[in-house]
Amino acid sequence: MHFAILIYDEPASAVLRDQYRQTHLDYLKVFDAQTLFAGPFTTDNESADLGSLRLIEFPDRATAHRHVTEEPYVLGGVQKRWYIHRWLPRLPYSWRDCPRTKGHIQAMFHGLDQPGASALRREFREAHEAYLAQHASMVMACGPLVVDDGEEPIGSVLLLDVPDMDAARAFMAHEPFYSNGVYKDINFHRWRFGRVMDRFK
Repeated sequence: MHFAILIYDEPASAVLRDQYRQTHLDYLKVFDAQTLFAGPFTTDNESADLGSLRLIEFPDRATAHRHVTEEPYVLGGVQKRWYIHRWLPRLPYSWRDCPRTKGHIQAMFHGLDQPGASALRREFREAHEAYLAQHASMVMACGPLVVDDGEEPIGSVLLLDVPDMDAARAFMAHEPFYSNGVYKDINFHRWRFGRVMDRFK
């Protein structure tokens, strides 16, 4: 199973983050083989980290939960709040081979659906899929968040490769699920590759 793990930094935790960074990086290295994407989401100008997103494979939710609770940033108090959702990747990419353009930045969208949004999803699914296909060079990862049995969509995750955050916002403004009110709880931020190496550096 793949999981999307969204973890929030605590306010004013930058000093703690620096203190535990190396231990955190060493911890994540153990999970490289099963990690599709991992990295922090930040303010637009990258002046502050706000949390992290991991798209990662585990056998079950209990293992995913243990992965979070044993994370050095969590043990050290940098991070105390998180979402764990099963996630179905719709593209074959990982950080190793995803579409990238030199000079671009990355953006993250994590949205949980409005109550009763399944009808909207059915209505706009074809347009949503066509839109992502039309902008394939910008989409590094995408797929629905689902209940644990994998049957019912409850949200979406997108990782985008874009010239800037204005381009990311323009992309989302015209995305059919987003523009037609599918989502309620939204995290939409600049994102960057974490421990995994950026192949453009």
